[in-house]
Amino acid sequence: MTILRPPRGLLLDLDGTLIDSAPDLADALAVVLADQGCAPLEEPTVRRMVGNGVARLVETAFVQSGKRLTGERLERAISAMECEYGKRLTKRTALLAGARELVALCRAERIALACVTNKPRAMAQAILAHFGLDSAIEVVVGGDGDLPRKPAPEPLIAAMSALGLGRTDVWMVGDGLPDVKAARAAEITCCAVASEYGEDFDAEREAMLVVSGLPALVRVIEHLSVVAD
Repeated sequence: MTILRPPRGLLLDLDGTLIDSAPDLADALAVVLADQGCAPLEEPTVRRMVGNGVARLVETAFVQSGKRLTGERLERAISAMECEYGKRLTKRTALLAGARELVALCRAERIALACVTNKPRAMAQAILAHFGLDSAIEVVVGGDGDLPRKPAPEPLIAAMSALGLGRTDVWMVGDGLPDVKAARAAEITCCAVASEYGEDFDAEREAMLVVSGLPALVRVIEHLSVVAD
């Protein structure tokens, strides 16, 4: 049995963990699909595609629509998606329940925060700033830099380094299989948050801790902090 200690830092996924971004992603994707003569996809369908970055989202959406794009056509569609989504980052996106409470708890307990996402870094920063979370989550590792994206462990390791913390100090908090796989590869504690995003996986088997949402995670950290005292 794994004995959990209060974390000194949390590495937070963004889409499906802190925010519900599917409405804006679906709207942007609808424009890109329409340019190729394809019908829009429903929001629940788009939610299940999110988690592996913009390029994979676009590629999967066209496969789902029965029109596989490759090469230059796919690259143009990806660029169009980045442009369209950039216009509406926070039009219909909302914070998920417990997000503000989690950040407030981490401030009170002096738990450092980083955002580790496969979304482009500038977009993630803009979203965090819109919701007033940028001052608490100063470290943002996006999926558009030189590092491989999750499920590779490198983004998590980079975030830990930026926070000045080691493997035993931090938890990865995410809702998707890429988050869990990255955490396992980085050899850090992983907390899987239930959501309607990404592919289905056996969270009980894959993650060290599974919670129904961020409010439940807040309660877990509060309990561990009391026990540690």
